[in-house]
Amino acid sequence: MKAIVFDFNGTLTNCRKGSNCWYEVWKYIKDLDYDNFLYKKYASKEINNIERFKLIFKRYKEKNVKREYLYEISKGIELLPGTYETLEHLYNNGIKIFVLSGGIRQIIDDVLKREKVDKFITFIEAYDLIFDNEGKLIDYKYPNLHNLENKNEYIELLKQIYNLKGEEILFVGNGANDETVYLSGVKTLCINPDKANISNKLVWNNSIEKCENLMQILNYCDTAYKK
Repeated sequence: MKAIVFDFNGTLTNCRKGSNCWYEVWKYIKDLDYDNFLYKKYASKEINNIERFKLIFKRYKEKNVKREYLYEISKGIELLPGTYETLEHLYNNGIKIFVLSGGIRQIIDDVLKREKVDKFITFIEAYDLIFDNEGKLIDYKYPNLHNLENKNEYIELLKQIYNLKGEEILFVGNGANDETVYLSGVKTLCINPDKANISNKLVWNNSIEKCENLMQILNYCDTAYKK
């Protein structure tokens, strides 16, 4: 194994099922009804993911979402126990570590920096909310390396950029939106599944239904952990 790609929400984080960066922002600004409204339109295919994100950004601007809100939200997000030790071990064994998430980059950055694990990460791919010097929301950047619904496209780019083969990469995720990853030919591991079909062994090579410490994934990595 030469590289590992992690989802963020519910994979690296210790959170309840269904929670993610976006949900936490909606909850913080007390606008969960609008979140539900957009989700229903997306689920019924009235809007696609790009259209949904544009509407989210428009609403966030209307609600005057500030950079400081994301920082405050990040304080309530905990990493799964054993994350530091796991990432340190993988890093020390020369394994490149990537984070591929449909979440918000600023929240991910804040959490990883707070827990001092950002130094182990090669690259993070997520949505960007762009703020001015006063913390006012002014723009956004849609991820240009993957479609939220086709994470395999991002993996294919990683393979090209870093000269990797599919069998040299392990993907660790937890949700249904991670299930296209197998199309890129990588090894897949589902932990703490949330709407993921772990019985489909074509999609998920292995699974840990109750992962309480991230170090449990090392049993599926080509490295032996030594204290």
